[in-house]
Amino acid sequence: MQRLACATGIILAMLALAAPALAQQHFPARPVQVIVPATPGGPVDTAVRLIEPALASALGQSVVLINKPGASGTLGMQAVATAAPDGYTIGQGVNSIFTVTRISGTHVPFTLDDFSLLGNYVTDVSVLAVSADAPWKTFDDVVAYARANPGKLNYASAGIGTVSQLSMEALAHKFSLNMVAVPFPGGAQLTTAILGKQIDIGMVPYTTGAAMFKANKLRPLLTTAPERLRQLPDVPTFGQKGITENGLNLIMGLYAPRALPNGVRETLTGAVAKAARDPAFVTKVEGLGLLARYEDPAAARKRLETEYADIAALSRALNK
Repeated sequence: MQRLACATGIILAMLALAAPALAQQHFPARPVQVIVPATPGGPVDTAVRLIEPALASALGQSVVLINKPGASGTLGMQAVATAAPDGYTIGQGVNSIFTVTRISGTHVPFTLDDFSLLGNYVTDVSVLAVSADAPWKTFDDVVAYARANPGKLNYASAGIGTVSQLSMEALAHKFSLNMVAVPFPGGAQLTTAILGKQIDIGMVPYTTGAAMFKANKLRPLLTTAPERLRQLPDVPTFGQKGITENGLNLIMGLYAPRALPNGVRETLTGAVAKAARDPAFVTKVEGLGLLARYEDPAAARKRLETEYADIAALSRALNK
């Protein structure tokens, strides 16, 4: 009887030790939720909805998207950082949360080390835009007006500590412009405000404004793209106007809590890599004017470190 009890105890102990490994082998055994730290309709939300079908296929499980906007994206990412590190809660991350937002002075209750990076998969550029019947036909027209009328031109951004706000501040600094900042909850809202002429000018995410550029409802003046967009070949870039800092585009990737089990991490990173290269996903992305650019976790971390240095230098110049 004692031998039976002893054997039973040994078997139970072995099963307890094996349970985590078995769980990893069968991951994911249920749907994976992705927290989206932004409002619906903007570029961060759009990008993850584009990759969701390919990611679900790669994982062999449903993917559930949960919008949790607020505090320049930090609210949603904090929920990811503090989630159980089992792989069933991951987040749609964006570079600006770890660079622009932190440098701007916004309280960020986490660091990059609180996450497991799973890989970047898409880049969204922004377009400096005005309404189609605005009096300014080119960026040079805007500069001339703003200099002749200091403080009269207002601009929209997606909030303090966002790429859109920093991009406008970089333009104002480079060309000595005095403009009034008006923050909005996200890219969709600021685009609507420009379209409705409530705001003079602003940085519109290309994915949000593409249909309005095509329909001539919004007039593009500059883009943050590394080279001229195929869809807007006559529109110059920030770089062509002398603004060359890294970090002025939104680069989206997927993040998980720190301390994931190795098997779970490998499954997730492999799924992100496979989804990012899925032909149907790439076709949809490029059709919207996004740049389908996959970066593995190491490259994604390196990019954030480089962008942080560039944005910090730009911020020091703006605050002189």
